[in-house]
Amino acid sequence: MAKIAFIGVGKIGQTIAYSIIMDGLASEAMIYDVIPELPDKFEHELRHALATRGLNTEILSSNNIQDVNGADVVVITAGKPRKPGMSRRDLFVDNAKIMMGLAKDLVPRNPGAKYVMVTNPVDMMASVFMNYSKAFTISTGDQVETMRMRSFIAKKLKTPVTKVNGFVGGEHGEDAVVLWSTVSVDGKPFDQLGLKREEVDQYVKGIAAEIIRVMGGTTWGPATIIKDVVRSIVLNENRVMSIATPHKVDNDYIHIAVPTVVGNVIGPSIEGTLPEEEKEKLNQALRDVHRVYKENMAQLVGTT
Repeated sequence: MAKIAFIGVGKIGQTIAYSIIMDGLASEAMIYDVIPELPDKFEHELRHALATRGLNTEILSSNNIQDVNGADVVVITAGKPRKPGMSRRDLFVDNAKIMMGLAKDLVPRNPGAKYVMVTNPVDMMASVFMNYSKAFTISTGDQVETMRMRSFIAKKLKTPVTKVNGFVGGEHGEDAVVLWSTVSVDGKPFDQLGLKREEVDQYVKGIAAEIIRVMGGTTWGPATIIKDVVRSIVLNENRVMSIATPHKVDNDYIHIAVPTVVGNVIGPSIEGTLPEEEKEKLNQALRDVHRVYKENMAQLVGTT
């Protein structure tokens, strides 16, 4: 088990923290949010749940970022959420300001921690945080899209999801890339399954907006998937997951998702095993994310 800090405990932050803590992954949990009383009252809720589960996780809640010290893993969900009709990229300027502040406040007090970014636009927020802090940061990338894809294929084919393999890479959002060479069901390649690539691609890229339109946000799926990313780090499971890791472009760290071994050490990725066509799509996503990152950073500088 590990000492895990949760930075931001709004709707998605609460669900992620609950999933991780109830899975027994945290020996200590630190709960931080800027909203007065929210961390304290969420701590009470967690303690009530821990009591019935018989778990002895120690919990600290605070509105003071300086109380977050000595974490092994820091999960960042702080920031404005995506609302109906919004692109993840629309959140960049407001949430980047928060990441710049957190980069200054968190890293000196949590040396050696692994930072897991969840705040949208998640890949670019990981880049902002890492570029300003120089601390190694991953985002949860396209692991959520990967599981959405697998679940959709399993439903369409009426087959157990455990028989479905495959990954989505690129950007969490507009530049998500289904890595078709990795997709199979019970060993049978995707192109032999009788499904159309277009319908899978549309589902992967569109279902989040539909859930947000009806339910106000995506919560349960992402929280469980993100819990598994943290689990693989804490328990050193070395699972291959489509997280976003930093790539150096010019003088910037830019994050895109590539299926990567996730454990106490992050890497290697399986990018070298992909066909050239898919490598180029990932490189195109990297270039696109870098371009948008630079444009938004220029806009951010203009607002400060």
